[in-house]
This record gives sequence, structure tokens and C-alpha cells, in this order.
Amino acid sequence: NWSEWVPYFEDPDFRSVTFPDLTPDQFFLFAAQVMDEAGAVSMGREYAREVVNFQVRADMFRPQITLHEFYLGTTMVNMQSSIAAGQPLNFSWIATAENYGGNIISYRHGYDLMDPDDPNDPGWSVPPGTQPQNMFSQERSFSAGYHTFILRVEDDSHQVNTLTWSLNVVPFVSPEYQYPLLVIDQVVDDQTNQWPGPGGFPAYDKEEYRNAYWQFLEGEGGVAGFNWSRDRFDHTQGVDYEDLVYYRSVLVFARNHSNQLLFNQFRPVNGQDRYVWLAPYQHRGGNLFLVGSQSMESFLETQQYMVPIIFDTEEEYYELYGDVYVVGFGTAEMPDGTEYQRGPRQYPYEIAGISALDWGVPLNKFIYGRPTQASSDRRSSCAGLKGLVLSQDFKTNHLIGPGVIPDTVMTNTTIDWRDHPSSSLDSLNTQFPFSGDEFVNANISSRPTPIVPQECEDGPAGLCIEPMFTGLARFDWLRQRKWADGDDGWPSSTYTATRLEEICGPLALTTLDADQGPVPNGTARTNGHAYGYLSYKNVADKPNQKADVYWGFDPYRFDHENTKRAVRWVLSYFGLEINN
Repeated sequence: NWSEWVPYFEDPDFRSVTFPDLTPDQFFLFAAQVMDEAGAVSMGREYAREVVNFQVRADMFRPQITLHEFYLGTTMVNMQSSIAAGQPLNFSWIATAENYGGNIISYRHGYDLMDPDDPNDPGWSVPPGTQPQNMFSQERSFSAGYHTFILRVEDDSHQVNTLTWSLNVVPFVSPEYQYPLLVIDQVVDDQTNQWPGPGGFPAYDKEEYRNAYWQFLEGEGGVAGFNWSRDRFDHTQGVDYEDLVYYRSVLVFARNHSNQLLFNQFRPVNGQDRYVWLAPYQHRGGNLFLVGSQSMESFLETQQYMVPIIFDTEEEYYELYGDVYVVGFGTAEMPDGTEYQRGPRQYPYEIAGISALDWGVPLNKFIYGRPTQASSDRRSSCAGLKGLVLSQDFKTNHLIGPGVIPDTVMTNTTIDWRDHPSSSLDSLNTQFPFSGDEFVNANISSRPTPIVPQECEDGPAGLCIEPMFTGLARFDWLRQRKWADGDDGWPSSTYTATRLEEICGPLALTTLDADQGPVPNGTARTNGHAYGYLSYKNVADKPNQKADVYWGFDPYRFDHENTKRAVRWVLSYFGLEINN
């Protein structure tokens, strides 16, 4: 039967017709006529032009759904994932029925429904519809158990597609059932020519030497209950959140590398942040002790950065002579359309509690406003980290007694053999092949952006960061030696200002405020900043309410006995028992 004549609308969406009462599995013939303004009617009956036949099929066509979770990814099929306790869940989605001429008329979502076909199931989060609230879920998290997110989509022919994402929430383990310490090696040992011995061999920057250093953690002088074979992951072994929850403390020694198995799970990719499951562990599971040069950099996407990196800023890029550099992290969008700054959500800011990050001698980075690489603007022989100075405030706050941790820890003389105390060279020209050590919350460049230290109620002086070790730059170590030997006019007694710039780099040195007055070019800009620190960002909900500890240097490179004392202090501070 012909229908009544209907207007021909310009918008194709208004020209569609529906037949809601056709019997499934039968064949039908559809014909169309058009009438012009004079009333003439088309007479053609050509098949596949004015006439088509079709069959109504039940349960053959369903809406196509694309479901996305902010950190877990995107799927078009039912999924299963293990997630961390407390991990935030933010689902959003799109759906279409265009491939069979349909339209979506309803979305509905919820968790842990007893019957998705029951419109009155109490698990539904919203009524069915196509409003903005029907296109994303409110953020939610779980502490334990199995949970299922369910999305139900219906089209205008009442075909329904349901997509599920099942979640196994890994719970925290009670401290009384946890092992004491997990050690994770995240140093990829492919740079063995970086620290050669006096004759060029052997290379000290090597796994067998570094492992030998850390084995003091087992047995006498080590951690009670620690087993090297059971409680250590090599850098070739994958580590999951499920591994961490069985330990009260986690020690990670790391160096930024593209092949790190652990940190490759955390680094943003193409501007898309990923979930760092160290965060819930540090909130409520236990303590983290992260050590190593470029260790904090391991959380950052590989970019062409200008330093210092400041996290709480709306700045994103800096252009110089046509080249573009990263100075901030910009914004991202939540499923509900709200934008937020990415920088304060990066691990170094959100979890570690720092506000800015820099390196003594930054490799493959640029100092703010400079066109040349930073390793040319401040060079290792002057700006490199030579010693660790125990903060006197830290020593007082924690009642560090004599001999527990030395006031100054110098580089290991076997590894740093060129500067052995018996050396008579005492020269800035001596090679110092150590770079990449990280310090925080300082601006030693001309960047005008303010660095605002984060405040934490539980931290000393109300701040999140408590410096433990400040850095002694190689230039300042040499100046102290020269002055102690009676050459109190050094460096000007030996070098002109032009020569100092040639050796150290144009942005390596600054004026020293000494007892005898200001000394031009008397100190390295990297001297005296926080290279090792405690973070109070997450102490409130921890089982032991102790701060996490970060060292932006490799303790293996410094005097072994003294750094082992400092490591033991940290682990004892966490509440672990040290074997006598």
C-alpha cells in the first residue's frame, strides 16, 4: 500500500521512514515515487533505483559500541582487567547504528547489575536516555573484589547491545602478612663504557658490580626476612601491582632508559597519561625508596625539554629560533568535557610531592631560553655531583647521632679514580664522567616561572619535601681543597673568567657569598640543592605513616660503606628490622 504524500525535506535525516510493525524474517518490496511542484509523479519502477526488496531480520544488527577508560584503554568487545585498589575508573563511550540505517535512542550504564535486562535493577547509575550524563560514568574506585561495568545501548528498532568490562581489584595485604622488602632493579646495563677503570677496563657501571653492592641487603647488616632470590626482580623481569602488595617496603634502583619494563607501564605516550599503580601502593600499601640518577625522569614522556621542568604551570611549549621545546604538560580532557592541567597529575608532582625537576648536567635537554644543549652550558667537570652533604635540619629532625650517617659522603674512589684523594692534579680539566643526577625545587636558569613548594600538613615546616642530602658540586669540592691548602684566591688565582667559562660552560658558575665577601665564579649553580629527600605527600593513610624516600643519584657511585649506612637508616626508618 502506498503511504500518504509527505514533504521532501532538504535534511536527509528528516527524509527517513521507519516501519516498526513489520514481521521478522519476511521479505518486503519497497518502492518510492516523487511529485514535482506541478503535481507530476515519477513513473519509474527500475529495480535498485526506485524499487528495492529487503528482509527484516531479528537479532542480526545491533549498535556498535566503542568503550574507553581513561587509563585502561579502548575496546569494542567484552574485556577483563586487573586493577589496583583505589584505582580511579572513568568510562566514556560512543555508539552507532549507521551501518544498518538505525539511530541510537538510549544509553544506560551501571556497576554489578543483577539483571541487565531489568530496567529497575538497583545497579543502574542513571535512567536510560541520550543526555550528557548517559555518555560517561562518574569517577569511581573499589578497594577489593570483582566488579563489572555494564553499558546497555538501544537503537530505534529496539535492538540492544550490552558491553561489559570485568574488573579484578587487587586488594592491599595486611602488614602482618607482608614480606619486609621487595627490591626492583630498573637499571638497563648497556652503558658499561661510561665508567671505565684506569686502563679503560673493567667498567664499573655494570650489572655484576651493582648487584654485588646491593647484596648487603641480605644476611648480616641486611634486612631481617629479606631473601635475595625471592624478593628481588631483575631488570629483565616484568613487575605488576600484584607483586608489590605483598611487601611493606619497595626499593627501586633505576636509571631512565627506553627499555625499562617497570616504567614503560607508567610513561605517557603521545600526550596520553597512563595510570601509575605505584600511587595506590604509596597511599595505603607501603613505602617506596627510589634511587638512581635520572630515576624520576623515568616517569616522564621522552620529549625535547627545557629545564627546570615546572609541573604546576599552564605553559606547555617554548619556541626558540624555530625549534619547539617542552616546558610544561598542557591540558587534557575528562569524559565529561572538563579540562585539567596535566602537570599536577604527573607522578613527580602528584605522588612524589616535588614542584620542579632539574639535573646537574642534563643530557639531551636545554636550559631555559638557551639554544645549545645543557651539557655544554654546564659541564660535568664543574657542575657534576661530587659529594652528598647531610642536611643539618634533617639530622636534627630525625635525631641522627654521630656515625649513623656521615655529614659528607664522597664518590667511591675506585669508580671515581681520576679524583682519588691522593691525586696531585686538582684540576678542572680532569674528566668527570658522571651526569644525570637529579635535584628538585630549584631554578638555576633564567626561567621566570615561579616554583611554589607543595605544602603538606605532615611535613617539616608544613612542606611536602624534606631535603636529606644536598649536593656538593665538583667545582665546590675543588675550591674547598684549594682554600684548605692556602690558595684562598682560587679560582681567579688560576683561571681567568673567560677560561672558566670555556672549561665549565657559560651557565655553570655563579657568585659565592663567602665570609671574606662575594667571590665571582666561586661556586657551581648546582651546588647545595636537594638531591635526596623525603616526601610526606602520602603519609596520612600509610600503615606506618612514614614518608617515602627519593634519591636522585646512584648510591653505588659513592662511598659504599657510607651509602650503605644511609640505606640502612632509610629502611629502618620505614620500620624494617636490620640484622645485627
